Amino acid sequence: MKIGDIKNIKIARKYSNALIESAIESDKVSKIYDDLLFIAETIKSNEMLQNALLNPVVTMNDKKEIAQKVFAVHVDKITMDFILLLLDNNRLNILDEVINQYSASYNEYRNIAKPVVISAIELNDNQKSRIIQKLEYKLSKKVEPEYTINPDIIGGLVIEIGDKTIDCSLKTKFDTMKKQLTKGNRYGNN
Repeated sequence: MKIGDIKNIKIARKYSNALIESAIESDKVSKIYDDLLFIAETIKSNEMLQNALLNPVVTMNDKKEIAQKVFAVHVDKITMDFILLLLDNNRLNILDEVINQYSASYNEYRNIAKPVVISAIELNDNQKSRIIQKLEYKLSKKVEPEYTINPDIIGGLVIEIGDKTIDCSLKTKFDTMKKQLTKGNRYGNN
């Protein structure tokens, strides 16, 4: 990760924290989250809008006027004021990272964990249900997993939750056994 990326993440976290606090105070956490996703998708899908809002040649007043015409009727006032603040501070370019940070805070606020469950093969509904039950019990949170397939793990599961990884894959177990065997046998003989 580049230093500029780390700096943007820290800045985005500050903006996001201020926004989530405002959203909680006004009991609009979900609405503002939906608004942010709508704004980001609208900007991404419209190249002309993207160019107008991010182009340094376009005046700040024009950018704000464009944003208000496009978004004001569709989003909450808090969200609109936040977008105008990002524009004022020339920070609209970090909107995606602000949304990532807001999403993490939003999930924490709603007591939701979003782990990534990696398996070697497609899991059936019964297996997915058991995984969700066990994770909800362990984490004391509602679990909304994302499932991916990676045949390289051979079997078992790898579960990534935030910055933690639970690796119960056969590949890891085989690698661990291989390391132990190459060090010498269990009786200390080489």
